[in-house]
Amino acid sequence: MRKGLLLLALLALSGLGLAQRAVSFRLSLPPAGLGVGLEAPLERNLAFRGYGDLFPSGPSFLLAGEVLFKPDLGQVNRDLRGIRPYFGGGLGVFIPGGSPEVGLQLSLGVEVLLDPRTGVFVDGEYFSGFGGRRFSRTAIGANLR
Repeated sequence: MRKGLLLLALLALSGLGLAQRAVSFRLSLPPAGLGVGLEAPLERNLAFRGYGDLFPSGPSFLLAGEVLFKPDLGQVNRDLRGIRPYFGGGLGVFIPGGSPEVGLQLSLGVEVLLDPRTGVFVDGEYFSGFGGRRFSRTAIGANLR
């Protein structure tokens, strides 16, 4: 029953991601984790990103939603088109084996578009829980539009 509900939720989220034109696949270190995300443009240089990462060593999860300032450097110089540095933040929930902890999630990174539909990114992330838990990590991944 649980597996069926999880599969249904993943299918619903992937449909929403395709409608919003960006699905992310992520790998993070340390701690080692795998994740998926959705990204939706809000304005010309703003985007919303929501993602979930699984850390198998715990096992534990991190679910987060962020608003990112993400300009295309091609607006300044045509030779830099497709390079999109970004920073932003939002809220996250870290769910270890015990009780979940809500906190502030911050990101700083750069995405490079390989073509108009595919981009790769490297991202530095920091989670600061309201209960005191803190950790930082690096994420790499790909966005498919």
